[in-house]
Amino acid sequence: MRRREYAYLLALWLVGDAVAIYAALNVAFDVRYNITWLPLIERLVPLTERYAIMIPTAVPLWLALFAFNRLYDPRYLLTGLQEYGKIVVACSLGILVLVLLSFFEPNLSVSRSWLIFCWCFAILFVSIARFVSRRIVRVLRGRGYFLTRALIVGANEHAQAIARQLAPATQSGIEVVGFLDDYLPLDARVERALRVLGRPTALPRVARETGATEAIVVQGAIAWESFMEIITQSVSALDGIAIKLSPGFYEIMATGVTLSHDGFVPLLALEKNRITGVDALLKNLLDYTFSVAAVIAISPLLALTALLVKFVAPGSVFEPYYVLGAREKPFTTWKFRTHYSDAPRRTVDYPFARTLYRLGLDKLPQFINILRGEMSLVGPRPIPVARAAVYQEWLPTLLTVKPGFTGPWVVGAGEVQSLEDEIRLDLYYIRRWTIWLDLQIVLQTALRLFQGVRPVTKR
Repeated sequence: MRRREYAYLLALWLVGDAVAIYAALNVAFDVRYNITWLPLIERLVPLTERYAIMIPTAVPLWLALFAFNRLYDPRYLLTGLQEYGKIVVACSLGILVLVLLSFFEPNLSVSRSWLIFCWCFAILFVSIARFVSRRIVRVLRGRGYFLTRALIVGANEHAQAIARQLAPATQSGIEVVGFLDDYLPLDARVERALRVLGRPTALPRVARETGATEAIVVQGAIAWESFMEIITQSVSALDGIAIKLSPGFYEIMATGVTLSHDGFVPLLALEKNRITGVDALLKNLLDYTFSVAAVIAISPLLALTALLVKFVAPGSVFEPYYVLGAREKPFTTWKFRTHYSDAPRRTVDYPFARTLYRLGLDKLPQFINILRGEMSLVGPRPIPVARAAVYQEWLPTLLTVKPGFTGPWVVGAGEVQSLEDEIRLDLYYIRRWTIWLDLQIVLQTALRLFQGVRPVTKR
């Protein structure tokens, strides 16, 4: 990202945050003193002079706290939920500053309930402002602005996977312009239209020619001598080029890592699960809230469907499927049987079975698996234990998360023409997961089922 573009982005952030904070504090004032039906709130006549001083004073103080929490550093923003987590922390510190001001200066003492409303509205308004900023930046990235041009040093399969992961640039903010490699010939095509532009030792020259301001060095993809030369030149000859190191193990891009310092030695620790911390809390909250509500709402439908299956096709109502869960733990999931019990093959053949299958009603018992913590509302397609060998190459990545009741294979049915296509969508989901992506897939699934479309993978 160019300096001028960063200045524009910084101005967008500052103006948006300032307006959001000012609006939040004023709305909190109106709610506190002008709404009479709120419970547990004592009606008081406000000392407007205090708030007339406190609100304008708070805005620049809060902006300083936002800067302290790196809410104006593009390296940590514009992607993922971390930005919103930083907003919560910064707004909480802002409330603490207001409390300290009122404590040390009695003439600035304000209502405690006003402070609570300030905290809630500030988080809400600033989050909305940042969300709008993201949408604006994404549109402008589509026109070539706010992009960081990057070179990937190394061209093995891990380096190519990183290039694919960074596409499209409108989402990642990084436009890969080419590769540098010790082994492939110059101008060799590596990934799509990307080519080898030179040797790693030519990084300064190639960066100037391409306008790249960032280099992603894949350790192990280049000769050790080239790697050491880049590291030793990173302070002097490569001034103006940000150097980022990839350990060269593509699998950690699916599971994530944490940095630890053991005996003053920096080490990368692999996470056991792809989704952890606050992200895991949000995903579990979505899973259990939605599933409990769904089970309560559809319990009559479950009972009616079970009776119809039993009446039309005598035999067991449910059919077990043995699948692999997160971290390769097998479990049993259930579906309504959609074939006669004595059918030689599992086909959709008895009356109303096709309707049951097309609308996805045969999968309704899987909500129990979600409540038991074995499945997630959204995730990769469950992998049958009997066919695990087919997925062997991808199992370490696919099983870093729980399998899903629905998932990218449903909403991306038009792109799924083979097992490889389905796995590609699942891997994209795992590596790009956000709670917003889950909500998007749930809504798209409801739309597709309403249209009567159920995808079938061509294998």
